[in-house]
Amino acid sequence: MERPLTFTQGCRDGLPIFIGYFPTAIAFGLVCRDLGLRTWQAILFSVSNFAGSGQFLAASLMGSGALLAELFISVLLINMRYLFMGAELSRKLDPTIAWWQRPLIAFGTTDEVFSVAVLNPSPLPAPYLFGLEGISYLGWVSGTATGFLIGMVLPPLLQLAVGVTLYALFTILLTQQVRQKGLKALALAALSGTIHTVLTVVLSVPVGWSFVISMLSATFIGALIIDEEAI
Repeated sequence: MERPLTFTQGCRDGLPIFIGYFPTAIAFGLVCRDLGLRTWQAILFSVSNFAGSGQFLAASLMGSGALLAELFISVLLINMRYLFMGAELSRKLDPTIAWWQRPLIAFGTTDEVFSVAVLNPSPLPAPYLFGLEGISYLGWVSGTATGFLIGMVLPPLLQLAVGVTLYALFTILLTQQVRQKGLKALALAALSGTIHTVLTVVLSVPVGWSFVISMLSATFIGALIIDEEAI
């Protein structure tokens, strides 16, 4: 017997995501504090974006003084995966979902929300998705606010150490890719880092554009050497 996909069930399924997002968002709030943002700016950052890795990347580029165009293109590229997630998720939506509800569902789609949603065999109704995405969104926004407020009372030395959270996040993401795709993923990461270093240190290319070039280069090479069907 299939379980009813209600708003309450969506909240229950999203609770583990809330628990996972909250401490990560605390780290992001601390990063925003370290950047010199105001409380409302940090909270608005998460309210209007809801894209963990993209937000950490944006914060890093802001800290390095990247131009707006560099920031936009870099975040667009790293969030491009949501285009494919949205296309796949739309195939599982209940046909009764109104047109105006679809943009809201698209905004709330993250890697973890997508993974939980697609496991359901039956069509996904709007109440269930609003519950699933809403509780996840609450965890991210409230965690950001909590982290920023915690930063107000942290000693200066601990605030300086906050930048490590960004590297820790991307190290975790890289580890997941290496487990799935093998050492080729690690080689691509090393290649991207080498290109980025040469562009910024040797050729004095701005950090944002250097990131775009290095990421695109690694992406194209990865598409050629990694066989998805063999994973």
